[in-house]
Amino acid sequence: MKRRIVSALIGVATISLVGHGNMITGETVKASKAVSGIASGSYLNMIDLDTVTGYNGTASGLQLYTADGIGYYLEAENIQSGRTQLYYTLTQEDFDALTPTLENRNGKIIIEVSNGTVSDSEGNGTDDCGYYRHYDSEKFSPGDYVQSVFIYNPETNSVDDILYRVDTLIE
Repeated sequence: MKRRIVSALIGVATISLVGHGNMITGETVKASKAVSGIASGSYLNMIDLDTVTGYNGTASGLQLYTADGIGYYLEAENIQSGRTQLYYTLTQEDFDALTPTLENRNGKIIIEVSNGTVSDSEGNGTDDCGYYRHYDSEKFSPGDYVQSVFIYNPETNSVDDILYRVDTLIE
């Protein structure tokens, strides 16, 4: 499972870099311990995503920074079909295409990449579709344009069951 999630992050980094040439390292701002129950059997030799402190993507791969200071470099793959699916939601039509997929993911790993703007000093903001989003008010300031990556829990079909969220300031 974690290998699929890391592979999905590779796809996100590749797509993100195509859409936005300037990125800075982001940090995981929300993580669920639900993944820890998956780490059994053959998944024991995978990267523990709870230790990832940031990332930096290039056109050829993804550098993951971990709490132990080692880090990992993963070569990029373009993953948009099969068990891992990537959705870039910039318009209402994009969002409308994502919603039924989230409600019927049935074991698929769904990754959403969207952008939004911080509205005030309390972290309130909206995404590009106009939907409310809350940002870390200590990390972001009013007017900041932020790219958010959401990795949804493949074990449920709840539209708000997010395993990981990464917010990155877009310069």
